[in-house]
Amino acid sequence: MEQFNVADFECKVEKSITRIKEMLSESDPLLTMIQLYNYKFFRGLMNIEETIQGNTTPFENKLLDITQSILVSNQLIIDHDIEDDFLVEEYLEEIESFYSAASILISFSPKEEIIRYSQGMQFNVTGTLYPLFEQDHFTDMLSPYDQLLQNTFGLTSSNLVNGILAISKHLRSTLYIKFLGDTDGISDEGSFIDLHVIADYFDVEKITKWPKTFIKELSLSRGEYKDFYEDNLSIVTKESPIKYKPFLELDGRFYCFSIDNFIDNIYRSTLRVIRANNPGSSNQINLIQNNLSEEISLKLLKKMLPKSKLYKNVFYKAPVGGNGKDEWCECDGIFIFDNVMIIVEVKGGALSPVSPFSDEVAYLKSLDDLAKNPYNQSLRFYNTYKKQDFIELFSKESKRKYQKVAIVSDIKFVQACSVTLDDFNEIASRIEKTDIIQKSDLPIWCISINDLRVYPELFDSPSIFLNYLYQRSKASKNPYIKLNDELDHIGLYFEYNDYSKRINEVVEEHQDISEVFIDNHREEIDVYMTMKFNSILENADPDNSSCSLSDCKFHKKPNQKMPKTFQQLIDLLDTKMNEELIRVARYLLMLDWDTRENIETFLTSRSRKLLESKRRGVILTPYMPMNYKKENKIEELPVISIFLLHSSNRVFKNETERKRFLMERVFDEDEQTICLVVGINDKAILNKAVVYNIGPEQFKALPFETYERLKTIRMKISEARNTREF
Repeated sequence: MEQFNVADFECKVEKSITRIKEMLSESDPLLTMIQLYNYKFFRGLMNIEETIQGNTTPFENKLLDITQSILVSNQLIIDHDIEDDFLVEEYLEEIESFYSAASILISFSPKEEIIRYSQGMQFNVTGTLYPLFEQDHFTDMLSPYDQLLQNTFGLTSSNLVNGILAISKHLRSTLYIKFLGDTDGISDEGSFIDLHVIADYFDVEKITKWPKTFIKELSLSRGEYKDFYEDNLSIVTKESPIKYKPFLELDGRFYCFSIDNFIDNIYRSTLRVIRANNPGSSNQINLIQNNLSEEISLKLLKKMLPKSKLYKNVFYKAPVGGNGKDEWCECDGIFIFDNVMIIVEVKGGALSPVSPFSDEVAYLKSLDDLAKNPYNQSLRFYNTYKKQDFIELFSKESKRKYQKVAIVSDIKFVQACSVTLDDFNEIASRIEKTDIIQKSDLPIWCISINDLRVYPELFDSPSIFLNYLYQRSKASKNPYIKLNDELDHIGLYFEYNDYSKRINEVVEEHQDISEVFIDNHREEIDVYMTMKFNSILENADPDNSSCSLSDCKFHKKPNQKMPKTFQQLIDLLDTKMNEELIRVARYLLMLDWDTRENIETFLTSRSRKLLESKRRGVILTPYMPMNYKKENKIEELPVISIFLLHSSNRVFKNETERKRFLMERVFDEDEQTICLVVGINDKAILNKAVVYNIGPEQFKALPFETYERLKTIRMKISEARNTREF
């Protein structure tokens, strides 16, 4: 773009918006919105993923939003008869032309990268919550406001949630086709017979049964915000006027056409209208927000680590201020699982409602509030722990009384997690690489509640989730990894495991590379969420679905790719919900594909030989060591030996027998070895697992004569074994 000229693209934007306004002034707004909805809806039917998730090109994705925004922000004077027909194709061409020029203006703006990137995402992207989670999400988010809603609008939170779900169901499913067929609303030639009959389908009052006073508060009529945009170019740089007022009022009726704009903003919209109509409610709303944001975030994280210790709203002493004096500091949540600690800070505040371009200072301040400040709080906790290798946690009993609840120590991996109520998915994936986040060795995971809901759906294995956090922590420090979406991290992890290493390999393969373009890796997740949601719709009502599952292959839950029996081993270690076994699973998950294949080969071949043997008391050297060779040792991993025995073997029943058995077979008595003993039943299914640590201290504790006998046995086994080297 050496010859890029700002004026040229500003001219293109000006020209397109002028023409768009002219076309809208010549058409009935209700007819226009219905026809544009039809275009988007029937286009979506050709792609099931688009129907539910809205993953379309930007101009199609924001088609309804930009049209409605222009309708409500321009006082269009009509001095001629309105045309019966709306030139959809010509209008779409103009919208596409506008979006193309606007996107280039944003990309080549002289503003700093995070501002350009954020503006581009807000301008082009919509639809941030999977429909699969809408019921749980809005029930969680709106239930605490039940009394305020009743006092202000005579509306219960359950009625509000039911209405939201009804609108979502109306605008996402194929009910629309059934409605058109039942009403005979369209003639054989494709034109509308009765526009008002068709309009009933989008009538918010009829869909939701909400009080009209509440609906009106969330609506804008044509031309009502006539001074919202200063000029045509401000449509590119300013937030949408319909962001918090999603409904379109025409002739005393209220319509909803854009489901994504509605779902993205209805929570904040509801709080705004409560504040506006219930003076004095702000303090109560703020208190509710803070409590529910922490409660939901910790609940979702706990789902993935059900056996972890969770300490909520804990206090600790740390140096604060210029004099470095120890003061009481608060932390929203601390998760401890085995030797892993997750420091959680939750923010219920809002991302700046204005666009990044229209008020850069306000936008950056909101990023500080939602990302920088919670990270600095986590860093203070982390540094306090690191300084003394332990930290004391307290609960606050009264204004000056604190009760000790735990002492945390022996932690090997620490992760900071910053959760926000507001969705900033695309920004979160980039923000950790900016100056907003202080440079340190504490990895940060910034995520919104919308995205956090995805994690328990995909991670039902504590070991895989903890390994993901470890791999993600490496990626957050890799300068080549810049993703457009938080969920791309999951997709990359499922594909490559150590995806930071994979990116580094790509860089090494190509000389003089400064940045790696990483394509979309969340597509498999999108398809899975879509198909699961569609199956729920179809089970609830066979006529109310986005497509027939007989025509659409249901996708299995995305997971990390790994050999079948190796996966069975990880599942076995997870299901025992034992910290030591899950720690071993975490270690095994750090291994590369070739080593996993070696373990797979060992498990399958030894299982076959073990089951073929009629004398189960005979040991067929069924074990393999990993990470014991000094020349290629992985520093992050201990020495691990896997032993495969029949489930009936007495080694599983007698700890003394097991200890002797293992001490005879570990490779090096001078090094700590994690021994994983796995049992297999007659159906070749792995069904038992125990872990035992063998190290120098066990050998040194033996009486001299016992040690000498053991030494002789170890030498014989070493000479006899024919262990394959890995």
